[in-house]
Amino acid sequence: MRLLVFFGIFLMIHLANAQEDISPNRYRFKYQSKVYKGTKLQINAQLRALKNDSKFLNIPDEIEQELNILFVKTKKQAIPKHYKKHAIVFLDALYSYEKFATIYENALYEIVYKVKKDMYVVDFKFERQFTKSKVKFDRVQKEDITDIEKFDQLKKDLIDSQTKLSCHRWMKKKFEKYKNIDIVKNPDELMKAFKKTEAVHVYKLYIENDIKRINPYLENQIIDFFYKKSLPEINPEILDLQYITKI
Repeated sequence: MRLLVFFGIFLMIHLANAQEDISPNRYRFKYQSKVYKGTKLQINAQLRALKNDSKFLNIPDEIEQELNILFVKTKKQAIPKHYKKHAIVFLDALYSYEKFATIYENALYEIVYKVKKDMYVVDFKFERQFTKSKVKFDRVQKEDITDIEKFDQLKKDLIDSQTKLSCHRWMKKKFEKYKNIDIVKNPDELMKAFKKTEAVHVYKLYIENDIKRINPYLENQIIDFFYKKSLPEINPEILDLQYITKI
């Protein structure tokens, strides 16, 4: 008798669960270790909350638009199996970006550290280029100038080397403040702008599984980005020579 009662209860629970899973008003699917279940509105709210989580706040506009499109497509699905299919595509894209963000931030920090180190190495080189250009130009100014083309070229070399050294010193001061990986996780305005600007292209390299190109690409871009940002900020006429005191 007890055995019959037990099987009766088991059958009732099983049928109730089955009815819940196949009910047109109930949705249920598993993604990774999490089970999503409830009405479509309830699951939509869960997916929206996940999409709006703080770790996804700084997604570039282009990528965020793609995620929004996938989310909207998911919400429109009325049939549970179609809803599940689109929800998983959306979640795959969202968590793929989360994994990419970690790779991106680690690569960016490696590049910041490398560029910071290289700036100390080339600092003397840029100062020496400037002093050599200035000595040559000062010398030709004292002479009887007959070769105008040579004079113009020496003047251009001086201006270029002076600008390059000034920009380098401006950039060097910025990078000296970057002490640890926090600079890419909680970046200042300059790093935030660079990080956002390059995220889409680096994401494409990640999607194409071309990871080895990320670091070289970031190194070229960050130097160019900071150099251009320095141009309106510098005064090439004011230079503190640190190695060569007499020119």
